[in-house]
Amino acid sequence: MNDTALKRIMESPQLPTLPAVAVRVLELTSRRDVELGEIAKAVEHDPAIATRVLKTVNSSFYGLTRRVGSIRQALAYLGLETVKGLVLGFSLARAFKGDEDVVFDFEEYWRRSIFSASAARSLASIVRIGDPDETFLAALIQDVGMIALWKHYDDRYLQVYDLAAGSHDRLAGFEQRHFEVDHAQIGAAMLEGWKFPSHIVDVVLMHHLGTEVAAQDEDMRRIVLLANLVAETLGPDADRAQKALQEYEELASTWFDLRRGTAFAALSSITEHARELGRMFDIESSGRPDVDSILEEADRLRRANRVATPTTDLPENIDGLTGLPDRTAFQKDLLDVFESEVDASILLVGIDGMRELNRAGGPGTGDAALTKVAEAVIRTCREAVGESATVFRFVGAELAVVTRGDSARQVEMLAERIRATIRLAPLADERLGLTRLGASQGIARRMAATDTPDELLRAAMMATSEARRKGGDAIFAWGEGEATRVAA
Repeated sequence: MNDTALKRIMESPQLPTLPAVAVRVLELTSRRDVELGEIAKAVEHDPAIATRVLKTVNSSFYGLTRRVGSIRQALAYLGLETVKGLVLGFSLARAFKGDEDVVFDFEEYWRRSIFSASAARSLASIVRIGDPDETFLAALIQDVGMIALWKHYDDRYLQVYDLAAGSHDRLAGFEQRHFEVDHAQIGAAMLEGWKFPSHIVDVVLMHHLGTEVAAQDEDMRRIVLLANLVAETLGPDADRAQKALQEYEELASTWFDLRRGTAFAALSSITEHARELGRMFDIESSGRPDVDSILEEADRLRRANRVATPTTDLPENIDGLTGLPDRTAFQKDLLDVFESEVDASILLVGIDGMRELNRAGGPGTGDAALTKVAEAVIRTCREAVGESATVFRFVGAELAVVTRGDSARQVEMLAERIRATIRLAPLADERLGLTRLGASQGIARRMAATDTPDELLRAAMMATSEARRKGGDAIFAWGEGEATRVAA
């Protein structure tokens, strides 16, 4: 971890802040002599939070036989930690929710958080270790550092997020590589500043570390790690789900002596609890996981004595949508450029407004736009610079062009031609009609022999991010520590 990078983010004016009711509850619960009435009064000072707490306490999530009518009664029936966890959870959800103009994927963020928190509480109750509600809270807030990184780095963080290609386990590594700090470290620093209990801070800090280290409350950390595997198992990617399920089964047995039947049976109740909790948090679900189908597939794979792997007839390292070499091929090419010590530049081309396109025309509209832009970029590169440029599918809605031997001005002129070609080739969509496309482009040129491939790519990503930040459909080049506009 780079302490300077951590300090810079923690001092950022964009850092998320905790609502007043949550701050007050944390202050009160840190006192040994606190009266329940003081806590009840603090919660009731925020009627919206108090109403949600009572609604949740009276839901099937807790399964109480008697209806609870006040925060004081909730504290008496369920205890301080349960109510504190709910207050903090609802406060965070209210503070860290997106709106129509936000490009951060809050739906996926809260989907994962809700499933992890529900699983953590259920598993802690099953193994009868620790406080289920403290474990619930640790799982719910473990990824809050992601929001801080996005707030600070904006589009640049979204680019790094896309590099992980949906794999949460790989995300921390990409964050370290590009920012010298990851969301677990940022989240822990935020929670420490908010005066969360030290053992919860520790679990958040270490939730991406392996079993070679141990937290203050290692049992809580292991339950949270299992809960994260459950969230992955119940996620949208079928292949990752099966791998996560296999690891969940193995670790549940190793760590807590949970038999396969018990571990798998918990998945159905976790799914139901997560659905109920999602309603309380106003989190819309895109679909309920089919636990039976997941387990049936696991049994089929077990019988076949193999783990499911995607099958494809495509050549290795070729993107299935655009037919271009993929990100792995791009990284190999970039290494080759540096090994051969030739002058080179990276030009990143990112389609503007992809989220709006998908929202208005459906997911297939974005794919069609990317395909059209890819064709335009390939054609323009071929006509302008011939074989000195290679086009790749990078991540998300971005393409990467690697040029060899061309001057800085030649690369800038290539970017301008790509921009003009994209403008002159609108997307024809049945629902949207003719839609003009635009692209934000970022250029980085290898300036010195000491440059590394990572530094060159990072510079191109920062230039692209600046082009988007300035309104899109623009070209920026990175040099002398800053991005400057090439074309408006």
